[in-house]
Amino acid sequence: MEFLLPLLTMFAPMVSGLSIWFFGREWGERSARVGIVALWCAALSAVATFVLVLAKGPMALTLIGEPSGPLSYTIVVDRLSSVMLMLISLVSLIIHVYSERYMVGDQGYARFFALVGSLTSVLLGLVTSGNVLWMFLYWHGVTWLLATLVAFQVGNRAAVSAGRRTFWVQSLGDVAFGLALVMLYHAYGTLDLTGLSERLRTAPAQLLAGAWQMEVPAVATLLLILSVMTKSAQFPLHVWLIGTLEAPTPVSALMHAGIVNAGGFLVNRLAPLFGQAPTTLHLLFVIGAVTALIGAAAMLTQPSVKRMLVYSTMGQMGYMVMECGLGAFALAVFHLCAHGLFKATLFLNSGANIHKARVEFKLPSGMKRAAPQPFSAMTWTTGLAVTLVLPLVILLALHGVVQIPLQDGQGAVIFLFFGWVTASQAMFSLYRMQAGASWKVSVTMLAALALIGLTYLWAGEAFTHFLYPGPGEAMGYLQAAQWNRSLFDLFVGCSAVLVLAAWGVIYGEAKGLPFLMPTWMEPVRAWAYVAFLNGLYVEDFMRAVRRKLFGRVGQARGVDAQGVGG
Repeated sequence: MEFLLPLLTMFAPMVSGLSIWFFGREWGERSARVGIVALWCAALSAVATFVLVLAKGPMALTLIGEPSGPLSYTIVVDRLSSVMLMLISLVSLIIHVYSERYMVGDQGYARFFALVGSLTSVLLGLVTSGNVLWMFLYWHGVTWLLATLVAFQVGNRAAVSAGRRTFWVQSLGDVAFGLALVMLYHAYGTLDLTGLSERLRTAPAQLLAGAWQMEVPAVATLLLILSVMTKSAQFPLHVWLIGTLEAPTPVSALMHAGIVNAGGFLVNRLAPLFGQAPTTLHLLFVIGAVTALIGAAAMLTQPSVKRMLVYSTMGQMGYMVMECGLGAFALAVFHLCAHGLFKATLFLNSGANIHKARVEFKLPSGMKRAAPQPFSAMTWTTGLAVTLVLPLVILLALHGVVQIPLQDGQGAVIFLFFGWVTASQAMFSLYRMQAGASWKVSVTMLAALALIGLTYLWAGEAFTHFLYPGPGEAMGYLQAAQWNRSLFDLFVGCSAVLVLAAWGVIYGEAKGLPFLMPTWMEPVRAWAYVAFLNGLYVEDFMRAVRRKLFGRVGQARGVDAQGVGG
């Protein structure tokens, strides 16, 4: 009886999606109501499932085959999957309610709700699968359905092209996932997650490739990195994410219900595997750091609100992958949930405002620019001090000078680091806004620091123990990803210097000090602005490669056809 709740969460969207596929033409706009009722059932049962898991612990139910068989379909509802069930069902419910009116007048109204319901069902199946094979099948199912939704507007050539690009980029990661799956089954003889975790604890299997001998966890996780990069839009495989702007706005919001952040879930679900591959974790950190920097820089240059949000998502997913690379797996889940909820609503809000601007066109009431705010020494000093105190605390905690009982030191450093990064972003944003007196902005900066610090402390302590309650489990992943202390000192020091340089540039611009902003930097700034405005030309490069490749294929086919005709 206790499995009725998770089954209702999983199958309600599936039933609504299939019903709309078959009867949507007759139902017309009533199709939306069918989907909304189903998602209300799914969301409420997901919350109840979460409470049930807290009270009684994890649940497992095998629907097909033997419990540990290679083809068995087992539903696993533990703390991780119960959190994801709530995120997916709640975001999808919001999107269904929003789309009921937003999609009115579209020729594919019923088809849209059938696709969204089906995609929601596949995502719910992905996060509850207890077998790696079924995880892979659901993972690839997301690729097909997402590409179909991106190319939803059939007559729009740009949308169709974006859908194809989404499919091929995502399929690249799916192939890597499939290869990792075959390797794991060959090495351990099981694809059941519980059995796989038990066999990983005994001894990592060896893989012989000629004269090379490698551990299976290292090779398998390196393949899975490619799958993480494609689904979670890591540079340079983020190009499909930009193409989703051609889809209806609710599709952009739906991406945050477990699609673009699926990489963080995959690492957590296969945490015992990634925990035995320190090199892979270090590589994940580098990939995430590069993606976060490029995504944040590109976001600042975009003239379109939706392109800005897309690049912001790319940067945030970079942070999520960085957290995975540092072994802070639970922090990555907290990040993907928080980001998924607020960014999905941001996309929906942007779509509503864009739609309003199109149907209620009017010029802005005033064409005058606001007068620039005078330089505030109090605000500038507060922001500088706040963003430079935390790096000092991080370095002292790293060397044991400051005793912080959070995950035995190593975890404290990681959570403090991400709290500092978030706080620095908040400080710069608050300074730029200057929406009040200097003392009010300064107090807001200190309040933001306290809020961010408490949030990360909660995520570091309570949420980590919630997802990984086993003794020493979370600490083991942190230790597996541990850096060389001197290297981490250098990284934090360089980051602090960059933050200090940014405050220096702000001061120089306000005071007109040319030595802080030399004239020879202007061409470099202009070049960098244009480069990031165009996404470092990655889209243009891939488009040129695709045209050249498919152009040659088309020419070869033409020659063959002429030869056959002759």
